[in-house]
Amino acid sequence: MQKSDSFRCGRTLVKANESTNALIKKCGKPVRKYSSKETVSQNGRQSRVGVSNWVYERRGKKDMIVSIRSGTVMKLQLD
Repeated sequence: MQKSDSFRCGRTLVKANESTNALIKKCGKPVRKYSSKETVSQNGRQSRVGVSNWVYERRGKKDMIVSIRSGTVMKLQLD
């Protein structure tokens, strides 16, 4: 998978740190969702946290996977 800083939904741009409400408003509902665990560093400690991954299909392009934690877009990846 390739990491991305942003991706376009129609005429709007989605970036990390946006809320899930903003994501849905810009892109609609994802075609599918799945959960995973990721290791994050906070205050010098590493811990495993649950992440929701939302998949958006893009016509003629690779799917965009949006990783969400606590209602916020954390990461964007091309699949």
